[in-house]
Amino acid sequence: MKIVVIGGTGLIGSKLVTKLSALGHEAVAAAPNTGVNTLTGEGLAEVLKGAQVVVDVSNSPSFEDDAVLNFFQTSTRNLLSYEAAAGVGHHVALSVVGSERLPDSGYLRAKVAQENLIKEGPIPYTTVRATQFFEFTKRIADEATAGNSVLLPPVLFQPMAADDVASALCRVATSSPLNSTIEIAGPEAFRFDELIRQRLTALNDPREVVADPHARYFGAELSERSIVPGDTVQLGETRFEDWLRSSASQLPPPPPKPATAASINPVTVKKNEFRTSEVPSGSGLLVDEAAVFNVGGNLCAAQDKCTHRQGPLSKGKLDGSTVTCPLHGSQFNVCTGEVLRGPATDPLKTYRVTVDGDIGRVEAGDAAAAKSV
Repeated sequence: MKIVVIGGTGLIGSKLVTKLSALGHEAVAAAPNTGVNTLTGEGLAEVLKGAQVVVDVSNSPSFEDDAVLNFFQTSTRNLLSYEAAAGVGHHVALSVVGSERLPDSGYLRAKVAQENLIKEGPIPYTTVRATQFFEFTKRIADEATAGNSVLLPPVLFQPMAADDVASALCRVATSSPLNSTIEIAGPEAFRFDELIRQRLTALNDPREVVADPHARYFGAELSERSIVPGDTVQLGETRFEDWLRSSASQLPPPPPKPATAASINPVTVKKNEFRTSEVPSGSGLLVDEAAVFNVGGNLCAAQDKCTHRQGPLSKGKLDGSTVTCPLHGSQFNVCTGEVLRGPATDPLKTYRVTVDGDIGRVEAGDAAAAKSV
């Protein structure tokens, strides 16, 4: 049986392709790096020729609200249309447990929109809602970090191993469509903060995990059971403790850092200065009391403290020109200071950035005022 895996070169997709191939199926990985683009439709007609099943485990390259909604809606419409033309008999989609319970999250609203398109579409389907993956627990900690603290809500959390996710998808893809939704999760439930604390301890990470009931996840505040499954859930086999032990044994030693011109001939930088090489595209850096962001090669600076609860924006997630506060999820345009999403209501102060060679400088005074002179 020919099974096309959309997003088949990613974490889940690559595991799924391997499992399907081991069972004797013709498993085809489809992704932009294989010439298939679900947003534009490029390569879809060709890759779907002769396919009986399509499994969509793709993800949006941007988590900004409008961009992620456009990705899932456009990609899903294109997939269903091309599948109908190719005679595909089963559409399988990977979604997220609790999506419908968290409307404040732009990402999860987009997943619900994707699910609705599939339900209303012409192809028999099965939607598989999974809990978060063990493999992403370190990334969750990074995105929830403020200073040396990791702020997480002390709610129930039941993540699972990516290998178990792929196994569940393999079973679904090789079975008849259910025209309904199933849930999958790990075999154990934890407190969110406790599990992340275990993960960081295993990594010898010194950050302190702090239970904060108002800390946001995917941009939404969580209640006790927001992200855990119901009673009919299918459980994976891998326990978190076993996964931790296995993942620790697979970590390679860190490579030595190469010497750079800056490290060989260091230049002393002043309080309001920084090396531009320290701010790669898509990242932020604390410089004195400002946060400097590299937005596609353009350097923007704004006050580091969020205007809501003083969260460190230099530690926030940067998506294009939008930064998300790691404390309570407020979003700002880092170049203009504009508030894009609450709970913050006051805009950020912004500053002009000048560059001389590899040395950047945050200039005193408001950037907007500087432009008007």
